[in-house]
This record gives sequence, C-alpha cells and structure tokens, in this order.
Amino acid sequence: MDTPENNHREHGKKTAPPIREIGNAGLFADDIVFSDTEKILFEEDLHEKRSNRDGLMDGNPAERYSVNKKLNQGGMKAIWEVDDHRTARKVAMALIQDSRIASEDDIDSFLYEARLTANLQHPNIIPIYDIALDENGNPYFTMKSLKGETLGEIIAQLRNNNAEYVKRYTRTRLLSIFLKVCNAIDYAHTKGVIHLDLKPSNINVGDFGDVHVLDWGLSTLITHLNEYDGEPVSWHSLDDVALENGQTLTRYLEGSAKRRERRNVVGGTPGYMSPEQAQGVPSDIDFQTDVYMLGAMLYEILTHHCPIEGGTVKESLQRTVRGDFELPAKRAPGLRIPAALAAIAMKAMATDPAGRYPSVAALIRDVHQYQDGFATIAENPTFLTHATLLVKRHKLAVGLIAATVAIIAAILAQSFNSIKKSEKVALDALDRLQAKNDYIASTARKVAPDYLDLMRQQEKAYRFAAAEQSLETSLAFDPNLEAAWMQKGLMQISQRDFTNAWTILSGNHGHPVEKNPPAVRLAKKQMEAGPMSDATLPGLVRDMATYGLADGLPRLFYHLNRAPFDPQTRFPALAEALRILNPNVAELNFEWQPSGTAGWILDLGNNPELNDISPLCGLDILILNAGNTGTPDLNLLTEGGMIELRLSGTRLNHLFELDQMKSLQLLDISKTRIRNISNMIRYPKLRALDLSGIDDLDISPQLIWNQNLKVLTVAQRYSTDPTIAALARRGVIILYSDN
Repeated sequence: MDTPENNHREHGKKTAPPIREIGNAGLFADDIVFSDTEKILFEEDLHEKRSNRDGLMDGNPAERYSVNKKLNQGGMKAIWEVDDHRTARKVAMALIQDSRIASEDDIDSFLYEARLTANLQHPNIIPIYDIALDENGNPYFTMKSLKGETLGEIIAQLRNNNAEYVKRYTRTRLLSIFLKVCNAIDYAHTKGVIHLDLKPSNINVGDFGDVHVLDWGLSTLITHLNEYDGEPVSWHSLDDVALENGQTLTRYLEGSAKRRERRNVVGGTPGYMSPEQAQGVPSDIDFQTDVYMLGAMLYEILTHHCPIEGGTVKESLQRTVRGDFELPAKRAPGLRIPAALAAIAMKAMATDPAGRYPSVAALIRDVHQYQDGFATIAENPTFLTHATLLVKRHKLAVGLIAATVAIIAAILAQSFNSIKKSEKVALDALDRLQAKNDYIASTARKVAPDYLDLMRQQEKAYRFAAAEQSLETSLAFDPNLEAAWMQKGLMQISQRDFTNAWTILSGNHGHPVEKNPPAVRLAKKQMEAGPMSDATLPGLVRDMATYGLADGLPRLFYHLNRAPFDPQTRFPALAEALRILNPNVAELNFEWQPSGTAGWILDLGNNPELNDISPLCGLDILILNAGNTGTPDLNLLTEGGMIELRLSGTRLNHLFELDQMKSLQLLDISKTRIRNISNMIRYPKLRALDLSGIDDLDISPQLIWNQNLKVLTVAQRYSTDPTIAALARRGVIILYSDN
C-alpha cells in the first residue's frame, strides 16, 4: 500500500501487484484445539506447500481509509491514525516506513507480528482488526486507536517531580498498572509466546484505567527459539551506540533447525534486556526472560530510573551480564521504597534464570502477598518479618496500645502533685496495656495452629525442609502448643536424634507436649541401643511400623539416602525395608547398580503387590524400572535427575507426581490406567514415550510441544488422530502396537 503521505497523489497507470509468498502463512494450525474458545499458537514446521499472499489482497485501501496524522514510528513500522469508512471509527494503521526498502524478511516479520498479536486476545493486549496487502503488495494491519500516554512518559514526569502526576500516579496505582501488564504476559506465556521487548515505553496507559502491552515485533513462540542451532548472536557492530538512544537491538536468525524457511528475529532493548539476551544465545531464552524484563519495569516504577542508564550498548550489555546495578533503595533513597517490593524486583532480575520467579504467575502472587500485608517469597521472611506484618495487619490493636502508652506518660507527667490519684490512673492504664499485649499474644497463638497445619501438608508432600521451617514458626508463635512439640519429637525420631526425641516427647524440655506413649517407648529403646547402622535399619523400620509411626519413614529414608553411604550395606538394608513395608510381596525383585558418580539404576519390576517405596526417598535415581508394580507413590522420588522411568502395567491413573522430573528422556506408561497426558509438556527433554495398551486414552494436542520427542508408541486405533498425524509429519517415529 502507498504510504499515507502519497494517498492523495495522482497515480498513472497502475502496475500489476507483485506475487510474493508468505514464508510463515501457516503460523497457526486450525486443527489443534487448546480450549473451547481459543487456538494453540503453533507453527507446522513442514508444510508441503508454501501459501502465497493472494488471500490478503484488499484492492485499494485508500478507498476505505483516510489518513489523519502520524502517531508514532520506530524500527521498521510507522503508526498512523486513520478513519475507517466502513465502521465509521478511528483506528490505528501500522505499515512499513516509507523510507525503508522492505525485504522479504521485513514483510514476513511484519505479517508475523500482526498475526501473532491478533491471536493474543486479552483485555491488556492491543486488539488487531484487519491484516491485508494493498494493490502494490505492501502489507499493513489495523488495530485499536489508543488514547493516553505510555508508562515511560508517566515515569519521566514522576522523575521530574510533576506535582499533578505525583498526585495521580501513586505507587498503588502504578502497581495496579504493573499487574495488568503481568496478567497480559502470563496469558501470552500460556500460548507459548514470549514478548522479549518489555519496557515502560511499550505500555500504553489510557485515560480510563485501560492498560495495553504494545509492540510485539520481537515476540516469538518458545519452540522457535528451541529449534535454533546456529551461532550465538553478536551485537559487536552496535558496541559504540549511545544507550540514551533507547535503540532496540534486532537480528535475524538464520540456519535454524528442521529446515525452517522463515527466519526469526531476536533482540531487546539495552537496560531492560536480560543477561541471556545480552549474551546472544537464543536457545537460553525462556519465559523467565520476560520475568526479568518485568522485574526491570518494576525497578523503574519504584525508582523512576531504568536499572542501567547511560554509556554505550557494549557497556550496558556487560553490566547486564554481571548484574551490575544499584539496589532500588540506594538508587532512589528519597522515595522510601518498601523492602518487600525491592526484593520482588531484585528476585525477578536475578542474573541466573534459576534464581528468578519460575513464572509470571508466581511474580503476580508475590505482589499480591505484599498488597495484602503478608510476607513475600522474595524477602526470605524470618519470624520477625511475619510478626511485624502481623502487627501491621492489626493496626487498630497496636494503635490502641500506642495511645494507651501515650496517655500513661501524659498522666504521669501531669499528676506528679497528686500521687495517689496518679497511681490509680497509672494502674488502670497498665491494666489496659496488659490487655492489649495479651490480645497480640492471643492473635499470635491463633496463627500458630495454621503453621502447624501447613507443616503437616508439607510433610505429606515430602517437602521436608519447608515443613521444619513451618514447625519452628508455629512454636515461635506459641511455645506451649502441645501438638507442635509432639510433631517436633516425631521429626527427631525420623532424623535418628533419639536423645532429643525422648527429651521432648517425655515432657522433660520444659513445655507441655501432646502424649504419644508409643513414640516415647521407641525413642527410649533406640536411645539405649546406641548408634544406628545399616544392619539395624530394618529393625527400626519394623518398630516404626509396629508403633504406628510409619508416616515418619519417608523423612527417615530421605535423611539417610541424602548423606554419603556404603551401597554394599545400604541397598540390602533398603531391600529388607521394602519387604517389611510390603508384606504381600512373596519374593521381592530388587536389583541395583551404580551409574558412574551421577546416581543409581534400580529395577523393582514384576512386584505386583509392591506399593510402598518409601525406602527410595532421597536416592539419586537415574533409571528406574517399576513396571508391573502396584500403585507406588511417585512423590517419594524427591530428586529430579531421573532420565528413564518405566511404569508399564502399574495400577497408576495419573501423572501429576512426575511434574518435578524435567530431565526425563524415556517414559513408559503402557498398560496403565492413565488417561490424561496433558502434562507431558512438563518434560521438555522427553525423547521416547510409550502409550500403548491404555484404554480410552486422551491424546493431548499438547504433545506437539514436546519438541525433542523422537519415538512414540501407541495403539493402532490412534493412527488417524490429528495430533499423531501432526507428530508424524514433523518426523517423530510412530510405532503402532496391537493392544
């Protein structure tokens, strides 16, 4: 389409529109359903034919649109406000700048951004109305015409102490804007889309509270980055560019895996881009890259400054990789930044992605925790933190106490000449003060059982360290909570500290404790028996089961197996423990062998009545065969380094216990009762999957996201399933079984 400046020029004879093919026309597969209302954003890697752009031709758009004014320009795009005569409304039109000679890659990237944004339907993402080509083959798309100003412009006014903006955009309102941005990015991540250029200047804040995330030109599907196998991107040609220019860095990715015909674009804005973007390794970019940029945005909201300002692009990228920027409180000491919000920003901006929030949803939850007056994960809260926030949430009681103290001081000062009267007034006031102090202590005691319940939940989920911390918090809030001391004693038994266990459970530690006579007898018996060894381990297991303390066995084995041990004595002891805990197993099949220094290879197969696998808790297992066992609790496999797991013929009916096993490469769940396999996407390294012999299997479309999957075994009746067909087209080897 002609640029808007030329729309009113007279034209001579019109030339025939050039025929150009769209390299990414099949970006979204229509036959893959993500939910009842929306499609998965998914690109078929191997299309038999590339479609052309004929379907986008729109005649002469000048007859439909008339230009009002230019709104913005940057990168390859220019944004104009135009009148849409069909709908009688003003819309924004994006097109390639008139000064730029557009290449095929530019046009493909332009259309890619338009289509991807159009498929992200969220209240905080700008809606796309139309995508088309003019009579000369030039692409354009129209979208909602936004009013208001960018978040970057708002922060600039706050930085300049504009009184009107300081009054209107309080920290509470800025946090509300930030959360709307987070919600939009969290939604995009559920579609597999990463934005990659989040910054305040890409956030539009409307006059009526509406917030929109703009400029999805660098956004891409997570799978596109995973497929790239070329050299790291180099920014050296821009080393000397001044950072004040705010230039967005971009590079095309060529030579990507699986013979992709379209080239992806990567980049970011110095000062906001993450360390992995600065280092130029596309395969390291993940959803947490956006988490970093959201952290940088929160940093600027709190301090009114970009985390890294000034200097050249080279200097900025080097400081980004090193994590070299000031803490928020030091950067803007006059703004009195809450420590909790500063901690959230710093956690989101951790140099190592593993130190950031695991998802945008987790970041949102921590901001909500701050807003609701509770401790955040980012703070690593102590007892003092919890206590301080508890007081803040009960401001009325604390205010009454403070007021009472003030009254007492005033009365004592003014009543020096009437001692008897003052003494009576003071005693009354002290009584009231004591009542208020009792109220705070009572409130803390009411909270203590909640932490005890949390500890029990964490213990059942085998989160042992977290359970210990919750128990200590419970006892700190109420040192006389009898049930908590009983749980403390049971923990000591499971950790083989029998002397302290007996001291606590017998009540000789100075606090009331809930009675548990069997636990007292067992602690005393083991205390008198002396140090425990692998040879005596089966006896302890038998005693704990007999005394009704079997719930503590996972903690016992976890602490044993996480410490160094002699496998020649430990594994026979574990085998005997398995026999004790599974009395219906006639002859236990249990074989083990080391796998270098990395872990163990275990075979528990062909034990149909084997259900309790507590003795495996804490072991570094690389390969496990649990085929033809009962219903083992896979949550007991607490360590995440397993690469092969065989569960064929078990009576299991779900997989959610495996969510922590991100390193799995081979999974066999054939002949089980598992129907739902939608969480296979949680195993990104999965290469071989056996689903044969499962009745009424639900073939999840999300299998397509397992980009490393090479071999899939299913029953013959699923050969026509659309997802199976899509995997086969991608090159996955499909093995069909008769059952």
